[in-house]
Amino acid sequence: MTTTHGFPGMMPDPVAFRAALRLYPARYRRERGDELSAVFADSTAGAGRLATVREVFDLGAYGLRMRTGLTASSAVGQLFALAAPLVAGAVAGLCAAYTVDQVVNPAWVPAWALPDRIGRVPDFVWFLGQALLPLLLVAAVLAGRRREARYAAFGVAGVGALGVVIAAVQDPSLWSFLLRSGEATPLLLAGLMFAVAPQELMAERPGARGRTAVLAAAVGGGLILTAEGYYSSFGLLDRDAAVALLLVPAAALLFAARGRLAPAAIGLAALPMTFGFNAFRTWQSVGGMWRMAPLTLAVVVGLVATGWMLHRAGAGQRRGAGAGGARSLA
Repeated sequence: MTTTHGFPGMMPDPVAFRAALRLYPARYRRERGDELSAVFADSTAGAGRLATVREVFDLGAYGLRMRTGLTASSAVGQLFALAAPLVAGAVAGLCAAYTVDQVVNPAWVPAWALPDRIGRVPDFVWFLGQALLPLLLVAAVLAGRRREARYAAFGVAGVGALGVVIAAVQDPSLWSFLLRSGEATPLLLAGLMFAVAPQELMAERPGARGRTAVLAAAVGGGLILTAEGYYSSFGLLDRDAAVALLLVPAAALLFAARGRLAPAAIGLAALPMTFGFNAFRTWQSVGGMWRMAPLTLAVVVGLVATGWMLHRAGAGQRRGAGAGGARSLA
């Protein structure tokens, strides 16, 4: 067998396949390149174009997981998998509380009303998406439908992205963008966090303990939004309370460096719910972007330090929670 594209023993491959391989760490490519090529050839032999594209996508996605540490055998991957059901519950509770508030006490033009002009269609799609997709996500989690849950998570992230775009297009001022995008950021972050979590570590069907945790997270998500004031700029939290809702979940991630993934997972699940709108609240209450810079820097440094410690800890931090025996909330 000849050597091509820098991978010993590999026969010439399609461009997409080579690009997917490039997503793997160089050492892994050198050691497992032949095996990956053989498996890909076997799995796509006689398959149609769609099946081949799906195999290339899966191959590249796992390469990215290895690059970022979000694999079933890593401490980071296990933390995300443990937090994923809580993320689903929290974003569902958050959006349910927001939907009820908008329907019962709509401000200005009800977002849920049928659009009377083309300009209101994006808002209508946004409102229905944030009302329904998080509920589909948490329902799939409780039913143990992991594939459907991942699809719903991508949908939640997509609705969040739509909300950010709407906020940027409809009013380009920084004040309005931070305020309005705060409604969408929790969905965008929560959907992406759930989608990247290793699905094989999640319980196929959560037990009573897992379902209770998900429902408790839903209640917590609703309470967070209620305490914050339903995204209202007129009901700002006290500055210290806003800062606490940012720093407390971030600080909880430090438990992961000690191998205590359960409390770290709770903080990780709460962070998307508190980061988006509290970025605006804290910015406004402290008096500007430059005054908020030290707080933002502290949060970023804390997250990076936690990730670095998890990476350094490696297998020793898993405490028996490897791919075959990872902890879960089930």
